[in-house]
Amino acid sequence: MASINRLLVISQDVIGRRMAGPGIRMWEIARVLATHTPVTLIATKPIDLDPYPNIEFGHYAFGQAGALQPYLAQAQTVLANGFVAHVHPELIDFQGKLIIDLYDPIVLESFEIFRHYPLAERERMFAHDVATLRRTLMRGDHFLCATERQRDLYIGGLLALGRLNPALLDADPLLRTLIDVVPFGVSDVPPQASSQPALRGVLDDLGADHEIILWSSGLWDWLDPQTVVRAMPQVLAQVPNARLVFLAGRHPGPVHEMITPKQTRQLAAELGLLGHGVHFYEEWIPYERRADFLLEATVMVSLHREHLETRYAAVRSRVLDHLWVGKPTVLSTGDAAAELIVAHNAGEAVPIGDVDAVAAALIRLLADPQRRIAQGVNAAKLGQQLRWSQVVQPLIRMLTASLPVGTAPMQWHRDHEIAVVDVDVPSQEETISMVTSDIDQTSAILHRVRNDAIKAQEQIWQIEQPASGGLSWRWLQQKIWFLLMKPQRDYNAAVLRSMYALSEQIDHTTRLLFDVSTRLEQRAQTLEQRVTNLEDGMQDHNHRQVTEIHQIGQQIRDFADQLAGLEETTAQVLAHIGGVPALPPQQE
Repeated sequence: MASINRLLVISQDVIGRRMAGPGIRMWEIARVLATHTPVTLIATKPIDLDPYPNIEFGHYAFGQAGALQPYLAQAQTVLANGFVAHVHPELIDFQGKLIIDLYDPIVLESFEIFRHYPLAERERMFAHDVATLRRTLMRGDHFLCATERQRDLYIGGLLALGRLNPALLDADPLLRTLIDVVPFGVSDVPPQASSQPALRGVLDDLGADHEIILWSSGLWDWLDPQTVVRAMPQVLAQVPNARLVFLAGRHPGPVHEMITPKQTRQLAAELGLLGHGVHFYEEWIPYERRADFLLEATVMVSLHREHLETRYAAVRSRVLDHLWVGKPTVLSTGDAAAELIVAHNAGEAVPIGDVDAVAAALIRLLADPQRRIAQGVNAAKLGQQLRWSQVVQPLIRMLTASLPVGTAPMQWHRDHEIAVVDVDVPSQEETISMVTSDIDQTSAILHRVRNDAIKAQEQIWQIEQPASGGLSWRWLQQKIWFLLMKPQRDYNAAVLRSMYALSEQIDHTTRLLFDVSTRLEQRAQTLEQRVTNLEDGMQDHNHRQVTEIHQIGQQIRDFADQLAGLEETTAQVLAHIGGVPALPPQQE
């Protein structure tokens, strides 16, 4: 691998000819940054794109412990999505400047992805996600988000974690150096259709005379494609040549299985519209060919359900593609995209889940060419304001910016290291017994007793030489003092020095124990993620791979045993310090 003494950009998703929003974002950002500085861009699979000036490609095994280390060791500045730290704790230990991209609110997104999982499993995954968010907010030098609404959310998190202080606010009153908005952008290259067919003439019942209503994003579980399907009978009654098309290809990277695609197809079939008014294009579109599909559409549509993910979501990449090609969009109200479209009259916003309102908005645009053209022109103008070369400017400023003295995250992280462990460890059911509240209370008491004892020893260790009485009496006292008291004072001094040394050793051992326990937890999390990934594809795995799952599970159980042993060791150390009996081991 070539030397990477440069800016490192880490994608948590696939980057290549076929890619989704996270990969697109890092690819477009890297292209802009490459006009200012050399960039190394790495993704979870080899990047199958043509070479690009000033960008060096690489890849890593997502979820494999330490896979990022060769790149991190040679980088000075790193830009990474916060989700990378979820399975790569080595990112948190990076010693250079770390810029965290928080554009995708993973914690809120997971609520919807895992909504149908058992509650206990969802709570465990939620705790893990929150712990990862804490670590990234504590470690990042700078942060990116996608909307002002997101920025307010993350500033609240930074405030709660103690990252904000008077020195930081004096130097950066609005915190734009610490965290700023870099929204999803629009391509700087104007859309151009190729000579290749896209939808018309490719899908059955879709010809040159049809008005295409295009759903260009994925069928994710937090979106609401069913409402537009239910609206289609009303639309077809007024505009018989209308056709609804979903770009429903399988995500090019590893993602959790969604239930929405199946439900949407079933609904279209139940209404008698599947293949006759509602169509599904079953391939993921190559990024460089998306203009062919977008330009064939008459109207775009993107609807969502009512929940926190959509409230705090970025303006989605596919909605921005609608602006790129100058097409009006029908969207659900309540998110940043709807606010943007309404403010610039670039489409129609409808109440969430309102079938009649969706049908009416689509009919208005399909039946009124002048309205549709005017909104399309506004969409194109808005797109020009959101070009990647423009929206990335806050990030470019961060590359050369520095935080005020006393506010650096690495120092803050060290100062609060034990507090971080206390917060994060209970979030893992497998390691919750490692540091119990009883041990925490005992440790605090012993720490106070130890310090009080040292303070008392400091005050009385010197036995002063007497100086009263006559000359003969003082001579006698001095002789007695040298014979009896001076050795006692020397002994007291030696005891005090020993107490100092023992105190430092105990503090060091405690920090070491917490550090070891944290690393064991991180390793357990990595192994757990590997188990999850393997189980997702278990039906397609052979016997050897199934055996590997069991082996990894055994490794996790071994780690749990190590953690339990570590708890006992911690209790014994505390008992040794203060003569307090060790806590009995918990019953399983």
